[in-house]
Amino acid sequence: MNTDVPVTGLLTALGIGLLIGLERGWKDRADTDGSRVAGFRTIGLIGFSGGLFAFIDGGSGMVIAAGFIGLALLLREGFGAQIDITREVSVTTMVAALNAYALGALAVMGHSQIAAAGAVIVAFLLWLRRPFHALLDRIEEKELSAFLRLLLISVVVLPVLPDESFGPYEALNPREIWWMVVLISALQFIGYLGVKWLGSRRGIGLLAIAGSLASSTAVTLSFARFSREDVGDTSALVGGTALAWAGMAVRTMIIVGGLAPSLLAPLALPFGFMLGVALATSGLFLMRRDTQARPEMVLSNPLALRSAFFFAALLATALLLSRAAAELLGPTGLYGVAFVAGAADVDAISLSVIQMSASGLNAGTASVAVAIAAIANTLLKGAIAIVAGKAVYGRQCMLVALLMALAGAAGLGVAASIGLI
Repeated sequence: MNTDVPVTGLLTALGIGLLIGLERGWKDRADTDGSRVAGFRTIGLIGFSGGLFAFIDGGSGMVIAAGFIGLALLLREGFGAQIDITREVSVTTMVAALNAYALGALAVMGHSQIAAAGAVIVAFLLWLRRPFHALLDRIEEKELSAFLRLLLISVVVLPVLPDESFGPYEALNPREIWWMVVLISALQFIGYLGVKWLGSRRGIGLLAIAGSLASSTAVTLSFARFSREDVGDTSALVGGTALAWAGMAVRTMIIVGGLAPSLLAPLALPFGFMLGVALATSGLFLMRRDTQARPEMVLSNPLALRSAFFFAALLATALLLSRAAAELLGPTGLYGVAFVAGAADVDAISLSVIQMSASGLNAGTASVAVAIAAIANTLLKGAIAIVAGKAVYGRQCMLVALLMALAGAAGLGVAASIGLI
């Protein structure tokens, strides 16, 4: 322990206590004098006491521990008496005071920066009481379940999976496959929350953007149903659908940028052209709308474990088929798999091709395969709009899909002509 400059540590300990005490005192500022067990000054002194006990301790830890136990017993008596009188049960201030003591001791033990940062975090968490309670009021059981499942598959499952390749063509790496599952699940969860929190209070545009993070196919199906039920103006629904397809392009580029930055340059033109067409047509249709429709779109819980396992199986299948097609048939075989698999799920085939590019697949070939998957997926959504929506909605959506597909193909041609592919 550094005993050359004890004053600095003790002053830091006092400041820590006063900071935490400031928040507690402000919260209870309406209480009458003498009714608080611990407030601004008391918690300030508790932080200073933590520093003093650490200074006296000399490094053994016994004095600090004894002081902590004594303080806990003292606070227990004080808060116990308060609970008996007010019948209000809350130990937050007691825990805050114990934190102030521990952080004060840490400051004198030579960790002033960590202790000060900890005090700021404690004070901020205490101040967030109302926002946290408001958040709890808005969370439903299925959202909490989804969040815990996301933590389960990322924090618990992911680290224990083997990080090695096996199977045919050594195409399967359990940890890499599951990490991609976590990535897609997280994006879907964000989109799920966006749909819930924006859907009932915002227009079709924001609803489409939020929904595209979860599933642009789900947006297409929902808006097609709205068109049949005459929920809102058809032009607005077509514009929102095109905006969701633009979100698909952006999401795919985010995934590519995060996992395979070397593919960003080759894909910039085809995805940029598709994105430009989607945004332009979306703007045209949204400006033509007669009214600002505000429908509700319902998405299923994106984090059911069954869905995660299904996506993992789909991704593994795409990996095997893509690797086999590339090995046996060359780029042409891979492009065929990308078109068929991409129509069903652009994420799975894109992630499989990205993994192959990390294992030696030519960047140009990988980029063409990802672009083909996105084009096929867009065309399929156009077909879904025709089948599931009102005739005029389906025709206009298919027109947008065809324009996006042509733009993507043109982007591939330009990229190839200038040597990016």
